Amino acid sequence: MKKSLLNKVTLLSTLIILLALTGRAQTTFTAGNLNYQVNDDGVSVTVTGHVDGYEASGELNIPESVSHEGNDYTVTAIGSCAFLYCFYLTDLTIPNTVTTIGDGAFSYCQGFTGDLVIPNSVTTIEYGAFQYCFGLTGLALSNSVETIGDYAFNSCDNLTGTLYIPSNVTSLGGNSFGYCALDSIVVDPANSFYDSRNDCNAIIETSTNELITGCRNSFIPNTVTSIGYCAFRGIDGLESVVFPESLVSIGENAFAFCYDLKGDLTIPNSVTTIGPSAFFDCQGLDGTLTIGESVTFIGDWAFRNCWAITSAVSLAPTPPALDDELGGLVFDNFGTSTLTVPCECSSEYQNSNWHDPYAMNGFATFIEDCSAVAEAGTAVMTVYPNPTKGAFHIGGIADGGVLRVSDMSGRTMAYKDIVNPNNMVSLSLSPGFYLMTLTTRDGIRHHTQLIVK
Repeated sequence: MKKSLLNKVTLLSTLIILLALTGRAQTTFTAGNLNYQVNDDGVSVTVTGHVDGYEASGELNIPESVSHEGNDYTVTAIGSCAFLYCFYLTDLTIPNTVTTIGDGAFSYCQGFTGDLVIPNSVTTIEYGAFQYCFGLTGLALSNSVETIGDYAFNSCDNLTGTLYIPSNVTSLGGNSFGYCALDSIVVDPANSFYDSRNDCNAIIETSTNELITGCRNSFIPNTVTSIGYCAFRGIDGLESVVFPESLVSIGENAFAFCYDLKGDLTIPNSVTTIGPSAFFDCQGLDGTLTIGESVTFIGDWAFRNCWAITSAVSLAPTPPALDDELGGLVFDNFGTSTLTVPCECSSEYQNSNWHDPYAMNGFATFIEDCSAVAEAGTAVMTVYPNPTKGAFHIGGIADGGVLRVSDMSGRTMAYKDIVNPNNMVSLSLSPGFYLMTLTTRDGIRHHTQLIVK
């Protein structure tokens, strides 16, 4: 009896599923040159595509309503991938009845040109909705928009002018405007989730002080604590960036593919974390990379392909941890094989994964910067001539003491008792870079660098 009842329940469930599937199949239809699906409310429809598929061409005018078998339906949504890869569509009109533009709905519609106007009915623009729409030159978002998904307008290369973020936007996805050519960004002052404080030409999440989207003319206010995921990724025309001392972290892909960045790059002492691929492929950087003293972690690929960098400095006394999630390629194809580190820190770097004797993904040589190191209240020790062939004078020190000379790995190469620092000092050393430490009679240590040629 129980088995019979179970079989009946199973059969009934199967029939219900089949009826549901059959009913769903019957909710699709074609009207004009567009395909539709009736929504669950039974009175509205979603546009699902064009009858010509990828070969669709000419103007695309989406109607406010459509009729089928005696029923009238309001068009309220444009479905996911509805017009994906429709390269030959040239103009787009979205009616004031549509509330949702789905994932990838118009992605790769490269024939769209001019300004894109999002009507007042739209509340949601989903993931990659207009990605790779190269021909768009302007964007007008309506006040009704609440959500802009990840990559929504990514790679709209010719999108210029001012981006205005309305007051009702509460969710803005990552890399929404990457690879665009925007000149400025303004967030409506009435928006309680995002702001563009100090006319910074960027979008900042108000509650976290994280800068999440920038443009070619952005600057980073001194209240920003983090640069978000893909915030400046692929931004054309961004030639320089100055980080404030308030900054703590630089996110993943934050400045990746910013080919126009040039000159020096200085990470301030306030920063502790540099995310994966943060400056990946910034091939225009052609000056000095300076990594601040508080950095403790650098993500994989962070400086990969920064091949034009001419010199590098780490102010961190302890080598920051280097991520190896993608193969440990933090400094792969980097511009220099020599890293300047703090005084008496070369051995720590030498014995860490910062060291690569072949300089394929790391540094072969570490030079200690002791030029300004002396204990508080004392003079700075100098050496002249420097470089030298082995004989030199010591300047800036009044008292003698014990001189220790070590190589860049920290190995002691010579000791010498200095009675009068004004006298010539002669040492037998091979050509290279050395660290000199003079400990005076009263126990004060002085450091400087010696170069033997």
